[in-house]
Amino acid sequence: MLPNYIASNLRLLRKQQGWSQSELAEKVNLNRGNIASYESGSAEPSICKLLRISRLFMVGARDFTRKDFSDPGELAIAQLTQREEKSQEKASVSEFRDRALELGELVVSSKKLFEYKRTKLENPCSEAELMAAQYQQLYEVTQQLLQEHRELLGKVGCQCQ
Repeated sequence: MLPNYIASNLRLLRKQQGWSQSELAEKVNLNRGNIASYESGSAEPSICKLLRISRLFMVGARDFTRKDFSDPGELAIAQLTQREEKSQEKASVSEFRDRALELGELVVSSKKLFEYKRTKLENPCSEAELMAAQYQQLYEVTQQLLQEHRELLGKVGCQCQ
């Protein structure tokens, strides 16, 4: 069975910050009773609550549950690891934003090329008109997906802050 350090780590980190159980509870949107039961070991936080708590203390949830932070070295390593992971997340989000911009520019230039070629057709056949309508639908769906992609990156980016 793996060790579980939630109770002791929570108590230790809360006290290091000089927070009461009520103050910590407020910071992670819980009540004092939740914090008290986690610290006593009579209950364990759900994954979402554990993530909120570990994020507040700038350590990973896995380290929060599996490492003994009464050893200052363990805590320092966990915090360093978390900072490195956050940095990598920010870099990834930035790369995805750059790629989304590139893709958006590519789609717009593709549309311009399509429209230019279409204006050069003197008498387009019905098949060409059907393909043009399908291209327009594809363009609109692509624009919608790119917008949703940008919104998702905005939300993910906020969580990386």
